[in-house]
Order: sequence, then C-alpha cells, then structure tokens
Amino acid sequence: MKWTMRIVLTLGISVAMVICLSLLPQMDRSTGLHAPSNWSSNRAGQLTNENVVDLLVQVPLQLRIRKVELSHSRMSLDLSLPKNADSVSVYRDLYTLAQTMLSKTKNVDQVWVRVIDYSGSKESASTQLVLAMVAERENGKDMEKNASDLSLIQLEQQLQNRFRLTYTSRWQQKYPL
Repeated sequence: MKWTMRIVLTLGISVAMVICLSLLPQMDRSTGLHAPSNWSSNRAGQLTNENVVDLLVQVPLQLRIRKVELSHSRMSLDLSLPKNADSVSVYRDLYTLAQTMLSKTKNVDQVWVRVIDYSGSKESASTQLVLAMVAERENGKDMEKNASDLSLIQLEQQLQNRFRLTYTSRWQQKYPL
C-alpha cells in the first residue's frame, strides 16, 4: 500500500511539473520578454542580436552593410564602398546610421562605422579602410533633420561637428577637395 501511494504521489508531482513547464513559453510571450520592438514607432526600443536585422532593414542606405556587431552599448558596422559611390552617399549613410541607432534604440550609446573599399576582390589583403566614424549618444541627441534634406556641405559639417571622423589617404584619393 505504501508503494502504491508513493508511485501515485510521484506520478502526480511529475504531471504537475510537466503542465507548469509547458505553460512557461506562453507566460513568456504574454509578458513580452521576447516580443520584437516596433521600430516603425517613434519610441526607442532595446536592440538585441535577435532584432538588430529588423531595425537595419528599415534604414535607407546606399552602401552595403558587410558586417554588424552589437556588444553591450556599442554597435559596430562595416560598410562596403562601391566604385561609383559619391561622397554625398557616404555622408548621408553615416548620418542616417548615427541618427537611427541613437534615436531608435535605448541601449546603443556608441555607433562605430567603418567604410571599407573592397576593390572588387574577395581577398582580405586588398581591403582598405576609407573612412571611420565614432558617434556617441550625447553628441547625436538633436539630429532632427532627415539626411536627404541636407546638402553635402551640411552633412559634412554636421558629422564633423558632432562625431569623430577619421579620413584615410584612400578617401583623399577618391574624393579630393
């Protein structure tokens, strides 16, 4: 009799645990822990490795994104510079990336962007850094204007006044003053 009671009690506890564990994913969804942020709204959302693509596909860029890394409060992006890109396109993409990442996210405090010339080759030895930018949240607080509304000179001034830009000799060869 005692063995029968122990088996029934063990079976009852096991069934209760299975039911509780099967309800956990539904409870997680209802609390919104894994709910994707609505990037179309004007509210800032928490950027994670799971939803970074959802935000980046909405950013209108002319340069191609080659690499993205999100670590703690820093986002690093590598952009590929096509042969026919002009300086306006580069500045517009840098401005748009900084504006989007700093205004639509809560947790990204720095945006590091490298513009790299791959010269049409697959080898890493032929890649050359053209331009680098470090954008910090505190300097990008009031970036209200759209990049498409700004001229080349305004874009360049906005970026140079707000963020750290590093030009290489490759930039000066491609876009002489």
